[in-house]
Amino acid sequence: MRPRIEGFISKKNIRRLLDNYQALEHGDQLPNPDAVPINTGQKSQDGVSGGRINKIMLDDAIAQLSPFMQAVVKCRWTGRLPVGDALKVLGVSKAVYYQRCNLAAEYIYINMNGKAAAIDRLYERVMQG
Repeated sequence: MRPRIEGFISKKNIRRLLDNYQALEHGDQLPNPDAVPINTGQKSQDGVSGGRINKIMLDDAIAQLSPFMQAVVKCRWTGRLPVGDALKVLGVSKAVYYQRCNLAAEYIYINMNGKAAAIDRLYERVMQG
């Protein structure tokens, strides 16, 4: 059984945040088909929602990427360019584009999770033997 790491955001959720970047930007609640309906209780005292915090963390992680990787993220997720247009703008092949998208998501995952990502990677290595 995988240990629970406090403050950890899974790769699946990083992708979900990226895929729904436009909704985050507009303050919409993200769709989560696996979520059980719950009563969230009172609003936080500072008025900053969890979605807003996720957007701030995501934007900070994107800002720390290299300029090319930022362009990849903008084409794929934040600007939502069609793939053909993104390939022309970036001057790369489709295979390289998708490889860089995966790499950008990995860097964002590492940046957003910090030490928790290192602990998770260590756990994966230990379990592989």
